[in-house]
Amino acid sequence: MQKPKLLIVDKHQFGYLIDVYKWCKYLRNEYDITVLCFDSGDKKQDLEGVNVRYVGYGGPVAIRGIRFVLQALWQILTFRGTVLVEYFVHCIWLKKLLPFKKMILDVRTIAVWGTQQDRDKYDGEIKQACKKYDVVSVISKGVMKRLCSTEDNTHILPLGADVISDTDKKIDSLRLIYVGTFDDRQIDKTIRAVSEFHRQYPTVPITYDIIGDGHHNELSQYKEMVRSLSLDDIVVLYGRIPNTELKPYLDKANVGVSFVPITSYFNVQPPTKTFEYTLSGLYTIATKTEENEAVINGKCGCLIKDTEEDFIKALIYIWQNRDAIDSKTVREEMVKYNWRNIVENDLENILRQ
Repeated sequence: MQKPKLLIVDKHQFGYLIDVYKWCKYLRNEYDITVLCFDSGDKKQDLEGVNVRYVGYGGPVAIRGIRFVLQALWQILTFRGTVLVEYFVHCIWLKKLLPFKKMILDVRTIAVWGTQQDRDKYDGEIKQACKKYDVVSVISKGVMKRLCSTEDNTHILPLGADVISDTDKKIDSLRLIYVGTFDDRQIDKTIRAVSEFHRQYPTVPITYDIIGDGHHNELSQYKEMVRSLSLDDIVVLYGRIPNTELKPYLDKANVGVSFVPITSYFNVQPPTKTFEYTLSGLYTIATKTEENEAVINGKCGCLIKDTEEDFIKALIYIWQNRDAIDSKTVREEMVKYNWRNIVENDLENILRQ
């Protein structure tokens, strides 16, 4: 029996957006999948059973944008199957120029950068696109309320994670890890908090691995901060590490750091790392955004304000209650958020419609 066909249009190079990669991983046995994306020059990630078609990235921004839209229009026009478009600026033209083609629009993020004016403009463009597409999937209820004028054709397609580390975690020392972007995340607050905790509790063994980078020289700034605070033996900044190479770092760690500022836009945006940490058995310190609050409870983590003082309190709490923290319980609390469950229970229902 021939498998149904699925075309995913995503401007990110295949493998960059973990959601699309995981959808393909868990759908490839049921669907004949084609992904159209940019070749941005990064190392390519292959996935058996998934046909990836690349669009050249060279030339000025406007030229490559037009090239991608033209390629997408041709692929969609000649495709006989389900079409899912991962939102990108100007993707509305795919539906305007091919109104007779049924398409799903997926939105993974609202604007979490720039000025309020920048964010309003970007979110306004997403709203207009949502009105054009036949079906819309979004990452959370908060995003749905912000972007969609009607819920009739809109579905929640949650964020998820796989179990990257399956080792048991014991809190015999505090081994913190942060993985993710530094852009507008205020990770410097967590570094200063670790410094102050170490000053107050010098006999408590603590380390902090920080993996990621930003677009405003944050990595160099944080390295200088670590030196100035004499934390070289405690805090290590690794820069970017591919998701496929994170296992040894999560095997070592026992406390995840899901720290984002508590703002109107971060409030409705679920942090990927909250799910990756907890499904790997890490008790997680998470700022009290609406989306973190929806999934984090005392069994799998603690919720804090986005301040150094609250971060220190969380470290003290974890150390004082270390004997009651169990990595198996942490995983069990979050098992419904693994990618396989999300694909089978949510994404496939959307595709069938």
